[in-house]
Amino acid sequence: MLLNLLNTFFRSRSTRDGGKTAGWTQRDLVINAFGRNEYGAVLRLCSETLSALPGHPQALYFNALALIELGREGEAEPLLQMALAGAPDFAEAHAALAGLLRGSGSVEEAEFHVRRAVDLQPSEAAHRLLLADILEGVSSHAEALEHIAAAHEFAPERLDILERLILKQDQLGQFEAALRVAERAMLERGPCFETHFFLGYARFATGEHEGAVQACQAAIALKSNVPGIFVTLGSALLGLGRAEEAVAAYRRALRVLPNYPDALFHLGMLNLMRGRYRDGWDGFEYRFKIRRGTRRPCEPRWNGSSLRGRTLHVLREQGLGDDIMYSSCYSELIADAEHCVIECEPRLVALFRRSFPGAEFVPIVDDAVKSSVFERTDVDVRIYSASVPRYLRSSLRQFPAHQGYLKADPGRVRYWRHRLDSLGPGLKIGLSWRGGTAFTHRQRRTLPLELLAPLLRTPGVRWVNLQYGERKQELESLREREDVAVADWPEAIDGDYDETAALVAGLDLVISVCTSVIHLAGALGGRAWVMVPFAPEWRYGLGGETLPWYPGIRLFRQGTAGSWQDVIGKLQNELDNELQQKNQFSSSALLP
Repeated sequence: MLLNLLNTFFRSRSTRDGGKTAGWTQRDLVINAFGRNEYGAVLRLCSETLSALPGHPQALYFNALALIELGREGEAEPLLQMALAGAPDFAEAHAALAGLLRGSGSVEEAEFHVRRAVDLQPSEAAHRLLLADILEGVSSHAEALEHIAAAHEFAPERLDILERLILKQDQLGQFEAALRVAERAMLERGPCFETHFFLGYARFATGEHEGAVQACQAAIALKSNVPGIFVTLGSALLGLGRAEEAVAAYRRALRVLPNYPDALFHLGMLNLMRGRYRDGWDGFEYRFKIRRGTRRPCEPRWNGSSLRGRTLHVLREQGLGDDIMYSSCYSELIADAEHCVIECEPRLVALFRRSFPGAEFVPIVDDAVKSSVFERTDVDVRIYSASVPRYLRSSLRQFPAHQGYLKADPGRVRYWRHRLDSLGPGLKIGLSWRGGTAFTHRQRRTLPLELLAPLLRTPGVRWVNLQYGERKQELESLREREDVAVADWPEAIDGDYDETAALVAGLDLVISVCTSVIHLAGALGGRAWVMVPFAPEWRYGLGGETLPWYPGIRLFRQGTAGSWQDVIGKLQNELDNELQQKNQFSSSALLP
């Protein structure tokens, strides 16, 4: 930060300080001493100036910067406050003070001062980036992106800002925007390692895996000692179904930088996909070392040892479907521990409390609830929910052949079965066609509802909506264009998941893309047919029709990336076979 502040100071000879810098003959000496890292000399020269000119803003400013370099931040802050008292428009002093305040936890004050710096010097990239840092710390990611983008426009020559812009757009799911930025950089700067790398990264994010591989290989031809390029290459290769080549790419990253977290994490994910669970879970733990931001503390950490006589706190970590999937381990934890305190998504609390009456479930509604759990004195050990399988699911044999571990409300199940019966005779099948978020590859896991029309016209089936979010227009369009009705009961879909569970428990089958309702159906012991993209999330594996987490689930995989027609054709054949068998059974039951 200090280097950025100095560069800003050197560039800006028009710093507004109320005229108090006039006649400072030692200014160049101070700047030269700072450039040579002679901070003692900077302090001496500033002290001489301040003796002759008390309250001199620039002398106070450089004195403070030198103290910061010497690790004496507590002495630096009042000097910056004094500088600003004498020169309220001293932008660099506002930025330096913001950096100090941020470091001491005074985030609101830090934000005030850095915003003042941006107002005074709007074209200064360093101020914009510091403001983005602070905004990211309070989860104001959209505004942070605006300032990173502005910093890039004002300093297009800085590749570090270009990289940060693309990464931030990727984080927010703005994949196409990131690709446009990368393509523009290639045009403006020409081919070099960085522009090829950024282009490969952005292409991968948009699903252009072939183009990503080409860009990564072009970057590697120019520079082969950057481990990150091999991770991006490996992920793009995996997206093309070339798993062994992906492994080789990740290992090349580790040859460049042993113990590189990104490579170890991606290798772990790939091992999970291949069913090599012990190695996979070990690699999966590196997720904490590649995530940005501060993760919640988890100490003392449970290491898989006996929980007898101890209270275990399980921290919620990922999404709704993950909560359901990892809850398959909870019965074992509850049986071993004296007591379990388990965090969960609020919509799951009623379902979990009924299904696991021996545990205490805490719905995580805000940060205050998270803090209150950590203030408890009865907790002996803690574990993240996604880390539990490392100790309980280290081989395929350890996945139980269960018939459902979640229990829907029996009364509500009866209610929904009555509602389903009112639809008329035939199989009652739940349907979901959109899954995930922008960050979790929604574009891979979603297909247009109208594409399912041939399947939905199958005689002998009553379709029931399980799709959350906005769907009214799609369902109405399906009815008008295809004369296909899908029953939609918002009270079962848009609220508490306990009601969703009761509806799903009353269905004969669920057909869905990869989304949380698949986990729900499987955890209830129901049947589900899953439309799986060519490059799925790790839990769906590299191949095969089964999912070890849920015995009642069957997978229907894309043969080529982006093509759902073959999947729909397979579903149609299986559904026809099921209906035929059902009709044959009904006919035979009528025979004397």
